[in-house]
Amino acid sequence: MKTITIGDQILEIKDYYCNNGNGYIDKTDHKLWLYINIADVCNGHCPFCINPCKSEGSTSFNIALFKNTLYKIKDHINGISITGGEPMLFPELVDDVIGVIREVYKCYIETDLVTNGFNITGIQNLKHLIYLDSVHISRHRIDDTLNNKVFGIPVATAQEIKEFISGLSDPGKIVFNCILMKEGINSVNEIADYLEFAAELKVHNTSFIGMAPANPFCIENYVDPADFDFRHDSRFTIFNRLQDHAYCKCSSGGYEAEARDVRFYYRCIGSEKAPYARQLVYTADNRLLAGFNGKEIHLDNE
Repeated sequence: MKTITIGDQILEIKDYYCNNGNGYIDKTDHKLWLYINIADVCNGHCPFCINPCKSEGSTSFNIALFKNTLYKIKDHINGISITGGEPMLFPELVDDVIGVIREVYKCYIETDLVTNGFNITGIQNLKHLIYLDSVHISRHRIDDTLNNKVFGIPVATAQEIKEFISGLSDPGKIVFNCILMKEGINSVNEIADYLEFAAELKVHNTSFIGMAPANPFCIENYVDPADFDFRHDSRFTIFNRLQDHAYCKCSSGGYEAEARDVRFYYRCIGSEKAPYARQLVYTADNRLLAGFNGKEIHLDNE
């Protein structure tokens, strides 16, 4: 396993590409994805959430400390996701973070925003929206009322999302993230209905996610997308199936909706925990971690 040194930590990282049926191939890019949790505050109450959040309050995220950290680790990063908590509770901070990313990298680095759909007007008003490659909106049911029930709060309606997308210069930025569960999207036909819904809203990409076993709800309501038989349904085209040993598996494909062709992707964890660092995480209290549950990395030694 390849190792890299960041601050006071020597991290084992993935040094191969996932298996597409032809074995594992060595990779030369030994960089990691960075998740920026700008707040531990979330207005949602999702039963499957793996990130303990406060229901209200502020954030101690310090933009100057973040900038200093990003300068030190920038050569180890190949992409960035801005998340939380719910980042759109703090839209000005989201803008500041995107601005820092632009300042540090100067040239291109893939940057995403992940949100539950709250404050969708605020997304449209972000000064630096143009620099986001994608905005991932969590949407777990087709029906607005049922979707709100999952979150435990009112979030963006289908009509509001459609109007938001129509106002974008690049509608392809929007991605739906859908958690699969027994009381929700849970079969090939349900996925087909969801993709018809996404296509009608002009959402071109959807990610279907198998839950991590974070709590009893996740375990009892788990649905494995890898069990779905897409290949025998003419509406679907599977582009690839990938597996990382027993750590995780994913696939991507296309769907012929009435409104337009759309793309979809699914991923789910495997039966074993990966022995390497899968990402870096910058926390709302200004710490750098080697993964969501990883050790804190101290950069003073660099």
